[in-house]
Parts: sequence; structure tokens; C-alpha cells
Amino acid sequence: MTTSGPPVLEASNLAVGWGGRPIVEDVHLTVGTGERIALLGANGSGKTTLMRVLAGLAPALRGEVRWAGGELPRGPARPRLLGLVFQSEAPSHFTVRELVTLGLGLHGPPSSEHAIRVERILDEEGLAGLADRRCSTLSGGEWQRCVLARALVAGPRLLLLDEPTNHLDPPRRAALHDRLARLAEQAVVLATHDLELASLCDRVVLLGRGRVTAAGRPSDVLTPEGLAGSLGVRVRRVEDVEGPLFRILGSAAMEAS
Repeated sequence: MTTSGPPVLEASNLAVGWGGRPIVEDVHLTVGTGERIALLGANGSGKTTLMRVLAGLAPALRGEVRWAGGELPRGPARPRLLGLVFQSEAPSHFTVRELVTLGLGLHGPPSSEHAIRVERILDEEGLAGLADRRCSTLSGGEWQRCVLARALVAGPRLLLLDEPTNHLDPPRRAALHDRLARLAEQAVVLATHDLELASLCDRVVLLGRGRVTAAGRPSDVLTPEGLAGSLGVRVRRVEDVEGPLFRILGSAAMEAS
């Protein structure tokens, strides 16, 4: 992969946590245009906390984050650089169309050009038939697709996705994999438990014991030994023509006891 200009995202000597206490330390991450980076770790490993700092929603305890070589912009320029999906967000009272329109970061009513952009993304994400529904009436999978459409509508250079396959059935999960593969101009950093999704990324960053335990190509990081140490599970990796498949065999801790 070749890129031009500064990286879309850079994190240097980063420590993140709460109340002054670090959860993850010494994170170094550089993301170029079009790259797919998976943050993989057990519950409590700091994936979401790290994502919030990378999104500019929480301060780092130490270190620096730079977006496209500088500070994160304010106003309508921000969603053109950064799109966010966080799993903790609850459905709102807005209609689907209204919520997706908010992703443009406008200070006033949308123009006809903006309205066309919204309708296009609703159609691309399979939400056109739900456009006038209240988000509070959506299923979990429908809501997940809705917030993804909101993140994409401004055409951001970087997407940060927290557990994007949660609540998705197998067909919608496959559709998400395909959708991410077609975002050639956008960088994607995603936090996930989904080994299949992580294996489709360009690089995987494995979190455990308060640090980055491994980082590199999926074939180098998603090993039975590495996953046992960081996720606490035994897996069998089966090579397939379309990529590795993973079968969870049981708890690594139980086997060791």
C-alpha cells in the first residue's frame, strides 16, 4: 500500500485510563490512508478507552495523538476527517434520516446536495425503507447499521468503529465485511472480539496485561499462543483459501489449571 501526505492517525507513547490510572500504556500506532487496523483484546483490556482517546473524546494520560498531521478540527470539518461508531450509544428519538443527517455536522438545515448525500447513504446501507422510523424502534442490527451510516455520510478519511459486528446476523456481518473492503480511500481502526473480522484487516494490535502484546500482520499476530495469552482462549487456526478460520476450543486458563 502506498500513501501520500501525513498519516491519517498517529499515536505516540500513548497511555490511556481513568482517574489517573493507566489501563493501556506505551501505545505507538500509525495509520495510513486505506489501512484496516484491528484492536483485539479481552473485556477490560482497554480497547474502548483507547478508541475514545483516538476519537478525541477523552484525554490521554500521557503521549500524543495527531490526526492528519495536526489537531482534530472542530465544526463541520471534523466529520469530514473522522467518523465514529461506539457500541455504548443508545438509540435516540430521532428518525433514521434525521440521525444520519446529523453526521454531516451542519449548523443549519441540509441543502439539496446534502439531502441527496443522505439518501444515497441510506440506500447503500439498506436503510431507505427505515428512513422515517424512530431510532428507538429499531432492532439492534438496524441500529448498528444506522450509526454506521451516520459515520459514513460525510465521507470521512478515518473511521473508528467499536465492536461493529455486535448485534449483526451472519448475512449483515458478511455485508459489513464487504462494505469495509470497499472503503479504499478511508482508513479504519476497529475494536473487536471478532477473530474473523480481525483476520481481514491489514494489521492487528493485540492488547493484554496493560500493554500491546503483539502488533503486525494477522498471520503473525493471530496465533494460538498469542490468543491464549491475551484473550485467555484456546483456538485452532484452520487455513482456508479465503483466509484463516478460527475455532474456539475452550478456556486457556481452565486447561492450565
